[in-house]
Amino acid sequence: MNYGLDAELARKQAAKYDVELEKEVTDWIEAVSGEKKGDQEVEEWLRDGTVLCKLANTIVPGTIKKVNTSKMPFKQMENITFFMNAARALGVSEIAMFGTPDLYEGKNLGSVINCIYTYGGVVQVAVPDFKGPHLGVPVNVESNDKKRDGAMTYDQSQGLSGKMQIERPSDGVIVRGQAADWQRSPSKDGAKTSTSTTPEAKTTTSPRPAAGYSSGTPSPDKAPVVSPPKPIPEGDDYNYGLDADLKAKQDAKYDVGLEREVVDWIEAITGEKQGEESLHDWLKDGRVLCELANKVKPGCVPKVNTSKLAFKQMENITFFMNAARDMGVPEMAMFGTPDLYEDKNMGSVVSCIYTYGGAVQVALPSFAGPKLGIPLNVDSKDKKREGGAFVDQSAGYSTKMEVVRPTERADYCVKPIDRT
Repeated sequence: MNYGLDAELARKQAAKYDVELEKEVTDWIEAVSGEKKGDQEVEEWLRDGTVLCKLANTIVPGTIKKVNTSKMPFKQMENITFFMNAARALGVSEIAMFGTPDLYEGKNLGSVINCIYTYGGVVQVAVPDFKGPHLGVPVNVESNDKKRDGAMTYDQSQGLSGKMQIERPSDGVIVRGQAADWQRSPSKDGAKTSTSTTPEAKTTTSPRPAAGYSSGTPSPDKAPVVSPPKPIPEGDDYNYGLDADLKAKQDAKYDVGLEREVVDWIEAITGEKQGEESLHDWLKDGRVLCELANKVKPGCVPKVNTSKLAFKQMENITFFMNAARDMGVPEMAMFGTPDLYEDKNMGSVVSCIYTYGGAVQVALPSFAGPKLGIPLNVDSKDKKREGGAFVDQSAGYSTKMEVVRPTERADYCVKPIDRT
């Protein structure tokens, strides 16, 4: 979700987005790769990186040895990285590249389109044997820049968590509307100048300016194409930086077999069916969990919210967690509300429910329903944490910091001075 300065930047990017260029780029990708965009948005079409990898392999066969088909986020982002490495290898300047979040998280689709347009121009020079359709003008770049090292700061909520790098163009930038001026200028014999290997062409970088660069004064006979602002997505959870790394590790450790065992147990007790929903979607509003708790111990959740309001659904999750604590589940086995509601860590949710199944066997020996896991007999002395806990790196210092000071006077306190 974008907010504050991020939202303002997103609106400005949307206002500058070139729909005409997007159509030109997507037509080229379809013609080269054979993949059809259909009714999908370009972000949705390219997001998993498989189409871009196929594009690179069609132009230079074998460039990308293995294309991931997994639905796991880190595997899809890896595909995007494969394409970007292929583009760098052909000679696309680093200043024309985009970041993985620009495509995968929809941060800046304009930079993605510009990069592919530049890539099309580089292909014409770097791969002269390629007989497929051409995109843009030939780009002959002798690039001395290289991939940036270290983490980039992609939005305001990261603060100064990573170094901020500023890279200025070392070569001239040519705008698409002006790039052909030197090509169309008549030579001494009246013929048009060649578009390939003139000395002037060697200082050319991207045929499209990177975001934030001026494209010069537009000609009066051709006004720039401006698309209506794209709506800011609501409710999307974007992981980046350390959060993205942690999410990838969680996904790699996720126990699908344990999830199946937990789901079967919940279905057997409650009568609710998961169907085609993901576990997150099925449990997100907390109603199924509250029904589970009430089936195990009738009346332990007196009122279950049926509202679609977010805070009411999160309240249901809290009701279940309180029921689990009362059943004897230790605090170290509990999950946080964002772990379920915001899909932060579904592994901890599954583990908590599994632990709850073991606690039920000891706390309620009279319960005649199906059993889950092994009996859990814990004499737990811990309790619910008071105050807000940091659930991810972007929380920063937005939550209160609590300092406990001594309530009784210490023996070594300095006595007041007697001024009599």
